[in-house]
Amino acid sequence: MEMNQDTINFIKEREEKLGAPLLFRTYSTWYGRIGKEEREYGVFLYTDGKTMVYEDFERNPQIMGIPIRQKNKPEYVKLEYSFPISDIKSVTQVTRASAEKSMKLMTDKTQEAAAFGKLFRRLVTKVTLNDGSVIFFELMDHKDFVRKINEYRRTE
Repeated sequence: MEMNQDTINFIKEREEKLGAPLLFRTYSTWYGRIGKEEREYGVFLYTDGKTMVYEDFERNPQIMGIPIRQKNKPEYVKLEYSFPISDIKSVTQVTRASAEKSMKLMTDKTQEAAAFGKLFRRLVTKVTLNDGSVIFFELMDHKDFVRKINEYRRTE
C-alpha cells in the first residue's frame, strides 16, 4: 500500500511521540468509552507493541465532498487517550446496540455476541482494562486486532 507524503509525515510524528516505530495501526469507525466520550465518526488506533493510543480528528460535515456550514456548531475538543497493552484485561466482541445502551446507561450491559448476533447484527470490539474501564471500537478486522494484542501481550 503506497502512502502519500502527508501520511508518511503523520506516522513519523506518531512514532516520535511514542519513541518507537508503529507496529500496528487501524481505524475505528465508531468509538465509545463508558462514562466518557463517544465518537460517531471514529478514531485512529496505533501501537508500538507496548502502548495503545487512539485519537480523533476534527471532521466537518460534508455532502458529496462539499463542506456544510453549521450554526451553533459545538466546539471541537480533541480526543487522545493511551493505555499500556499490559492493562488489557479482556477483548471480546459485542453487538453495537448493547454497546450504545451501555454508553447511555453509563454502565456495562454487554455480553459477548452469540453466533446468531455475529451473523446478523453490527458488532464492536469491547476492550476491558484492569481498572474496569470499558472501551468500544467498531473495527474493520476484530480478529486481526485480537491477534495483534495477544502477540504483544506475550512479548512483555
